[in-house]
Amino acid sequence: MTYEVETKRDGKGRDLTFNERGSLLEIEEEMDLDSIPGPAKEAIQKKLAGGTVTKVESVTQGSKVSYEADIKTKNGKNREVAVNADGSPHSEN
Repeated sequence: MTYEVETKRDGKGRDLTFNERGSLLEIEEEMDLDSIPGPAKEAIQKKLAGGTVTKVESVTQGSKVSYEADIKTKNGKNREVAVNADGSPHSEN
């Protein structure tokens, strides 16, 4: 069982996920696309295909940081892209 705390920090969303013992498992922080590492930004931009980025979050799990972008496609559909700081695709292990 996990618990999620949704907060705002400097006007941007910040979600914290804890396990049942109270240990912090994950931090998701909303941020601007321009503030993430260049390779991650480039990888997200390549996935746009005429769409637009509606939200970007850094996701920290322990010492690992990845980035998620919510994209609205040019057809109006919503999708999510997850990449590592080096621009490679991120997968949950």
